[in-house]
Amino acid sequence: MGQMTQFYLDYISRHYYHISFATRGYVIGAFFITELIGALVLGAMSDRYGRKLFIILGPVFGAIAVQLTAMTSVLWLLVLARLIEGASTGSSVPATLGYISDVTVGRPNLRARVMGLFEITLVGGLAMGAVVGGYLWKFFGRPQTFAGVQLLSPAFSINGLIYLASLAIFLWGLSDVKRKVLRSASELSYTASARQGLKHYYDVFRSPSVLMFSPAWLSIFSIIGLWINHSVGLLTGKDHFQSQVLTGSVAPEKFGNGFAALAVFFALGVLAWSFVLGRYRKTNVMLISTLGLFALLLTVFGLNHFGSFSSPLYYSLLVALLIELLVLSGFTPAALTYLADVTENYAADRGSIMGLYSVFLGVGQLIGTSIGGYFADWKGVDGLLVLSAILGLITAISLLVLRRREGLMISQPIS
Repeated sequence: MGQMTQFYLDYISRHYYHISFATRGYVIGAFFITELIGALVLGAMSDRYGRKLFIILGPVFGAIAVQLTAMTSVLWLLVLARLIEGASTGSSVPATLGYISDVTVGRPNLRARVMGLFEITLVGGLAMGAVVGGYLWKFFGRPQTFAGVQLLSPAFSINGLIYLASLAIFLWGLSDVKRKVLRSASELSYTASARQGLKHYYDVFRSPSVLMFSPAWLSIFSIIGLWINHSVGLLTGKDHFQSQVLTGSVAPEKFGNGFAALAVFFALGVLAWSFVLGRYRKTNVMLISTLGLFALLLTVFGLNHFGSFSSPLYYSLLVALLIELLVLSGFTPAALTYLADVTENYAADRGSIMGLYSVFLGVGQLIGTSIGGYFADWKGVDGLLVLSAILGLITAISLLVLRRREGLMISQPIS
């Protein structure tokens, strides 16, 4: 959905009215506003009413959003569709992470592996979506009429079938876990429960272990957001930047296939990290991954300034990029496991606290997507590299400070 929205915005810019990368960033970034709000509110509600209800709301919201997008080129309606799409993720992800936390209590190695598998499903979905989205856009991206209904981009309507398939799986293939809850529904009114859930958010967020980590996580998600939500327009769009060979040089379906290949390598890295993650300090893993990020940015800069894709050095850099991606992939499962460990002090509110994942994801990607549009307008791919380097530096500093604090706590004598 996100990839095809970028194709669609470029198509509108070519055929209807101009849309700058900055404006595209705000349209795409609207998704993360409702993802953030939904994570806070619906994550807390999943603690009270069960996980399954809020997991299945995800594909329902998504199916509505894709149909709306298929029928309009009006900018504010596209923003509305992105808001509905964000509510889809804001509903399902915190409930899913709360479910995982429920069933892995007291089993840290299992939790690390399952959190890694969660990341693999996320990345695997992105990979499959990239391939499917590229071909859907190629064959169904132009206006057509179905059963008397004019669709400006039928590709989005077809995408709705994926949401319906996932809805069926969740309806008939998922059962809520009976978990031991520290309070009953009759003990607290919903208002009091929501207030207490928000208080837990605040308590956890201001704890040093989360507060000192938040700049790193926000920065990493900002980097993910700016590349996922601007690389499509830069690589496949009509705009070209001098001496940058990556801009405007890739067909939509080739971009989808290439993105899918990178996502597969990322998923393999997550899988490998998930089996060894329980043995190491999470901050050490995230610092190593951050070093991989800087190496990857240098590699992309080299790829962007080659005179030709046929150069032998070009393929050497591609190999280096894949290796660096494997190293970088350790960050997200380590960060998720780190947050899951924090929830041990809030056993009755795991859905609420794991909603912080979506909070960081939403805020980070909103920042990256919004600011990234200006850097893309300024210097194309090079602009995204500059912004990524700045955010990577913030990540490294945050992790070093957090690691130093952990070292002081370990060395502190017990009285």
